[in-house]
Formats: sequence, structure tokens, C-alpha cells
Amino acid sequence: MDLHDQPAGRFWRGGEGAPAKLLDAAILLVLVSVGSWAFDHNPSGWAATNPSPYFLIPLLMGGRYGPVSGVLAGAAAGVILLLATSVLTGQDPRELADAGKFMLVCLPVSGLICGELRNSLFDEAARAGIRLEHASHRLHALDEQVFILAETKDDLDRELALLNADTANLDYEIRRVLQSPPERFCDALLGVFCRKARLYEAAIYLEGTPWRRAAYSGKPEIWPEQMNVESSAVARSALKHSCIAMLPEVWGNEPAAADDFLLASPIGEPGDTSILLLVKSMPFSAMNTRGMQTIEIICRWMSEFAGLDRRAKGLFDPRGIVPLTDFDRMLELANIVQKKFRLISSVIVFHPPAGGAAAAEEVFRSVSGAIRVGDTTCALDSSHLALLLPLTGRRGAEICLTRFQEFSDHSKAGHQPLEGEVFCTNDFPGIEAMWSAIRPDLGRP
Repeated sequence: MDLHDQPAGRFWRGGEGAPAKLLDAAILLVLVSVGSWAFDHNPSGWAATNPSPYFLIPLLMGGRYGPVSGVLAGAAAGVILLLATSVLTGQDPRELADAGKFMLVCLPVSGLICGELRNSLFDEAARAGIRLEHASHRLHALDEQVFILAETKDDLDRELALLNADTANLDYEIRRVLQSPPERFCDALLGVFCRKARLYEAAIYLEGTPWRRAAYSGKPEIWPEQMNVESSAVARSALKHSCIAMLPEVWGNEPAAADDFLLASPIGEPGDTSILLLVKSMPFSAMNTRGMQTIEIICRWMSEFAGLDRRAKGLFDPRGIVPLTDFDRMLELANIVQKKFRLISSVIVFHPPAGGAAAAEEVFRSVSGAIRVGDTTCALDSSHLALLLPLTGRRGAEICLTRFQEFSDHSKAGHQPLEGEVFCTNDFPGIEAMWSAIRPDLGRP
């Protein structure tokens, strides 16, 4: 609101409008006249005094109500003073006006000047008030936005803290299974499924005629030691398509099918399934896409390691050098997991030290003691070694690279440490582009 639109208060008791202004001007005129008469009984009063106290009337009225009131109050004061002096002294008003024309002109002019100064000052104050009010509203709005952003940040921090919580240490769990003794392998594998996918009643069966129970959770009477899994539509679907199968999917194909299992998932290469996971019960909250993805990730990685072991005729060393084609299969799986489940894997490519010509096998021997079980190693050529770190992001891969460099014999002997470069699956649109970066001269094998 502009200050001119605001009602001006009165000098004496408050108020607004023309009556209040007239009353204030009259009171000021009376006070000045009384003061003039009290100090000097000369009928001319203080009219001849320079400066005259009658200037107080236009100055105060202009400063209080603006230039119009100041001009009118000054003119009225001059006219009344001229008439009063003429009546009291008997002089001709025209002569008095001619003698005091400077004062008569200056009275309204002073009211005008004081009123304009008042308007200028009050207009600036009004603009400053408007700006202050606008800034106050903006600050209030910003405070609300900051509060909303703070709440959003807290929610986002909580979401990020829980994001991928079910698969946060999945690489560690897979390594634990690979490190377990052969007689405890199935128990360790089922333990991972129960912990990460929250399975209540589940079992692992090994291929045979009939299939043999290798590990179970829940009551033993619900899991016979031998089972004909072909009698289950869910198990048949899993074995036929070499992928995880769930009861709702079976109902879609066989509406009248009755089954004892919620889901079944094979572990092994397509067409060569040797291990089958069967689930009878699990929390309803875990039967979602994320839970099924967790089971699928574990099965896919275990299937790849089982394939490596089969091709090596049971002599596969999880920390040994694998053929380039097998490494390509593992890297392709890592890309699929990253694209489908947003779980990053990394590849470290070791280069021989500057000026050196160490063979890939020599580089492997220098770092083999620091390689984790579950990491896959292969020789890209005669001098370059590649190490796949499944489900490990860039930060973890850089930490591993530092550890390898510190562990290598070259570093201990005081020579230049191994040089390495980290490649992450989320940095490339596909496996072809990743291979082009890892082997720029050769590309994918």
C-alpha cells in the first residue's frame, strides 16, 4: 500500500479528513497568535519579525499533511494575519500587503516546500517498506523451501541408505560360498538364499534319478531325501527354460495346476542343470521384483562358476587364470546384472611397469595372494592381466588396485609398482564398448 493512501493522524487527538486539517490549522494559528500577543502587544505582533513565527503554521501543516495543506495553511495564515493587522491598526490592507508581500508569498511557498520534502521522504520510506515487505515474503517462502528441501534430503538419505540393502554385501556372500568346503557348499549356498531373499522353507536338490536333497531349511519331514522334481509344474518350468519359475507364471499356463512350491530356480548352464533351488514359503513382503532379482543374481553367478568348474573337470581354482572366452562370459553376466539390477561390477587391467616386460603369468603371481575368491582373472595378452571384481563399484576397485600394488613383489623390491586401470560396467552402454576400452586394438574376443 502506498503511503499516500494511508490516513494521516491529527496533531492533537488523531483523525483524518478536511475537518481535522482545518482544526489543526486553526489551533496552530491561535497558538502562534497567543504567543505573539503574549510577548509583544504591538498589533503587528510578530509579523515584522524575521523569521516570523507564523511560518510554523505552513511548515507544520505541510510536513504533516503534504504540499496542498501546507500551501493552503500558509495562504490562510497570511490572509488572516493581514486582515487582523489591518483591523487592529486601521491601516489599509493593500498597503500592508505591499509592505509584507515577501512574507505573504513565502508563507505558502514554505508550506509547499515542506510538503514536497515530506512527500519525498515518506515516498522513499513507503518504497522501502514495500521492498521490505516483499523481501519478508520472499524470505518466508525461502524458509519454507529450505525446510522442504531439508525434509527431502533426509528422506533421500534414508532411501539411499536402504537402496540395494538386500544386495549390498552380495559379493561377500558369494565369496563365502566359493570358499566353503565341498561338503558344506550346498548348506552355505542355501544360507545365502535364506539371508538375502528371506526364505523360510527352502531346499537344494542335486541332479539324479531321483533328485537328492543336499540342504534344506524348515522341518525335515516336508523335504524328503529323494524327490521326483518332474512332478512339480514349477520345477519342470524352471528346468525347461533354465531360469527362475514362480507359481503365478505356472498358473498362467496351467490354470488347474496344483503345486507344493512357490518358486524354483536352476543353478547351472542352460541345458545342464545340476542344482535346483525349491522354495515352499517366504514372507509375502519378500515376494517382489527385488527379492526375485536377488535369487536370480545368486543363481546366475553360481551357474557361471559351476560351468567353469565343469569345463576344468573339477580342477577349477576360483583364484586362477581362466580362458579369455570364460572371462568374456563372466563379464557379459556382470553387464547384464548392472543393466538389469543396477549393481556395478569393475574390471582392473594391470599393465607391466614402465620399462618392464613382465609376462601376464608373472604379474598374476605377484598379486595372486591378494586376489579375492570370486574374482575372475584372465590374460588379455602376453603382458596384460585383467581382473573382474563382481558387484564391486569404482571405489572398491580402486581400493583393491592399491592393495594389489602394495602386495606385488615389484613394490616390495623397491621397483616401480604395477600400473592398473579401472573400468566399471556403468560407464559403458554395453559389453562391446567395454571390451573396446579394455582392448582398444582387438576389441571383444
